[in-house]
Amino acid sequence: MTTAPATGSMRRLSPRVVVGFLLLCELASGFAQGFYPPLLGEIADHMRVSDADITWFLTVQTLGAAVCVPLLSRLGDVFGHRRILRIAVVAVIVGGLLTAFAPNYETMLVGRLLTAPEAAWLPLEIALIHNRIKGDTARSSIGLLVSFLTGGLILGTVASGLIAGAMPSLTATLLVPVVFGLVAVYAAFFKVPESTERTRVRIDGIGFAGIGIAMIALLFGLHLASDAGFGAPSTLITLAVAVAIFVAWVAWERRSESPAIDVRMVVSPKLGPAYLASFLFGMVLFGTQTPITTFLAADPAEVGYGFAAAPGTVSAIMGLLMIMATVGAGAFAPIARRIGMRAVLIAGAALAAGAWAFQIAMHSAMWHMYLFALVGGIGMGLLMGALPALIAEAAPSDQTGIAAGIYNSLRTLGGAAAGAVFAVLLTAFTPVGELASSVGGYVAIWTFSAVAFVVVAIALGTMRIADGEAVAGEADTDTHELEGATR
Repeated sequence: MTTAPATGSMRRLSPRVVVGFLLLCELASGFAQGFYPPLLGEIADHMRVSDADITWFLTVQTLGAAVCVPLLSRLGDVFGHRRILRIAVVAVIVGGLLTAFAPNYETMLVGRLLTAPEAAWLPLEIALIHNRIKGDTARSSIGLLVSFLTGGLILGTVASGLIAGAMPSLTATLLVPVVFGLVAVYAAFFKVPESTERTRVRIDGIGFAGIGIAMIALLFGLHLASDAGFGAPSTLITLAVAVAIFVAWVAWERRSESPAIDVRMVVSPKLGPAYLASFLFGMVLFGTQTPITTFLAADPAEVGYGFAAAPGTVSAIMGLLMIMATVGAGAFAPIARRIGMRAVLIAGAALAAGAWAFQIAMHSAMWHMYLFALVGGIGMGLLMGALPALIAEAAPSDQTGIAAGIYNSLRTLGGAAAGAVFAVLLTAFTPVGELASSVGGYVAIWTFSAVAFVVVAIALGTMRIADGEAVAGEADTDTHELEGATR
């Protein structure tokens, strides 16, 4: 591990100013992620593509992120997190411009692929913060990063339809997240100091290629499973290839002197439980969004459950869930200062498990759904803020970027796995000749979610976590050190 000096006028920036600009980066990132999905129908009409083809607008970015996140996070540990963040920010801006001005759908998909590095912004920013700030101050900053990301997601989703109706063309509409993202360019190039620690390793090209190919194959296989089921030959072949590549990759990484990802670190008692929790959390967080929407929209006169909810009502409940998650992520650090990090993590998992258990027992009145969103959102928000902060604290100081990147990748992988598993569950409970699942399919998903958070609570309860006055003391010391370094 080596130390690189801070340079330029950025030495004079206070920690709060630096964190503030990183928060604006995550706000822009969340805005873009929330902005595009409501426009898929309009994009499909404009490009004259089918409903099946338009799904690739989001899928291609997810697959690209599977490669970008571990690669860019690790390169940040080696060459500097700000340097790699700059590359990622520029790639996203170029991709956004190409998406807006694309003359055909194929070019638009290339643009979407170029925006994939956006998923690496958060791990790189976490590493930038944790490189200089420790303890409670770092926890608060990371919690705010997640809050601004989630808040940006809500803002982008709400603003998308309003802006589309006011713009003269689709191109003008698609330029909005690009303009919004220019603040990230300004922050990365002019307002964020470089990280000071480097890991001195040889770049493991084979390792990065292996994990990238394995992730793409696995995500694509899960995408096939959500459409055709796990028993389809195409699904089985793709998943088998993914598993074979992953096994070979693990064997290579265990023998490598400078692995792309330290497998022993990932499965160690120090970090393994947190990564297991991240995967399960991603399954529920991302995998249940569609089932919640379809349950609310189901007509009870036809299928015996649901509320025939209008899009506005569905948005209100999903919005409440995300707003409370934003609050929980931002509030976890002050709460942890009082009751300890372990208690916050377990409380978040317990609240989320309780919300899903309540959903199993009570789902016949609209107030049940609002109460579920209120409690579940807070619980999941606490985990959204606390988990990346915990992983950054537990990781070696010269591997913070890749440690946070693995967290992001596992959440994404969990969401993809849940999408396929939950689709199979709903199909299994769909009566022959019918299009809608019985309520048993939804109860099965809610049961899975409740059990997943119970496992999360148990896994996190086994970890050794720094708590109490030592952390507060660290925060004060590290903040003073940072202020001295940035003056």
